[in-house]
Amino acid sequence: MARRRLSEAIRWQIIGMHATGASFKAIGRQLGYHYTVISGLVRKHRQTGAVKDRPQSGRPRVTSEREDRAFLRIIRREPFSTSTVLKRVWLPNRHLSTRTVRNRLKAAGMAARRVIKRPRLTDDHKRRRLAWCLARQRWNLRTWRRIHWSDESRFLLRVTDGRLRVWRHRNTAYTPRNIRQTVPFGGGSVMVWGCISHDCKLDLVTVRGNLTGDQYMRHVLEPVVVTHFDNHPLATRPVYMDDNARPRRSRAVVDYLQNNAVTTLPWPAMSPDLNPLEHVWDILGRRIQALQPPVQTLRELEAALHREWLQVTREQIRRLTGGMRRRVDAVIRARGGFTRY
Repeated sequence: MARRRLSEAIRWQIIGMHATGASFKAIGRQLGYHYTVISGLVRKHRQTGAVKDRPQSGRPRVTSEREDRAFLRIIRREPFSTSTVLKRVWLPNRHLSTRTVRNRLKAAGMAARRVIKRPRLTDDHKRRRLAWCLARQRWNLRTWRRIHWSDESRFLLRVTDGRLRVWRHRNTAYTPRNIRQTVPFGGGSVMVWGCISHDCKLDLVTVRGNLTGDQYMRHVLEPVVVTHFDNHPLATRPVYMDDNARPRRSRAVVDYLQNNAVTTLPWPAMSPDLNPLEHVWDILGRRIQALQPPVQTLRELEAALHREWLQVTREQIRRLTGGMRRRVDAVIRARGGFTRY
């Protein structure tokens, strides 16, 4: 008779049938189990008062608790190592499987997750970021809303994601439907410049080629920034934020801004997390990728960027610019280091 695992309901049924006077063999014939299975269950119930299986030891662990603690120290030092590398580094003289390594990672509550990428911060960068935030820690919304945040961003026609996976059977890697076709350099790109504040959003500007200081003045500052700033009286004139990119810090650009009474906000290097416009670029990027049908040419990509820029609402921007105090506080808590923004 084939051995089948007893469910808990069947086990209690057997106990009830035996309590009414039925024999082991009679219960076994009625339920389709050998009478020894019935007798063993009744005996277990008499001894323990339960019908569940006793805990089993299972396969013995191949590592000790001390070795497991040493493994966790290795993980903290080398969080980007693969299970194969960890196996060699952890106990090089012991034959371990990668399954053992993954089991220890799972037991410690660890799993392979997406890596967050941030600019490399030196100690000098951290000091300058911290000093910048400490100097503006007490700024209120009335002060922050005067800041006009600017930045450029480059959007690829074909976005490549290194984390892309495909569900397939073995030995079908080169089946056409399982191959993701790519083009060199993402098929080309479009660079755009944008500027936002708590109360307005300036026109998006397409940057042709590489942005130089002269191009920055002729196509961005003169027709967009200075024109917008001239519409404000000097008493309430905004403050212009631009980063430390080389074209923005050329002598000609600095002189041009000073001659046109455009006050700039000093900026700490390597601080995209302090610029709320970075999140607007993320919004645009996700919207472009979600377009159906997807854009096929650079001209279509440029048109889509300008169209989606117009669709970014004032409420979305205000949620970003209105959280500047939280961003500043986050940098201060991190002592100038990385933040979640």
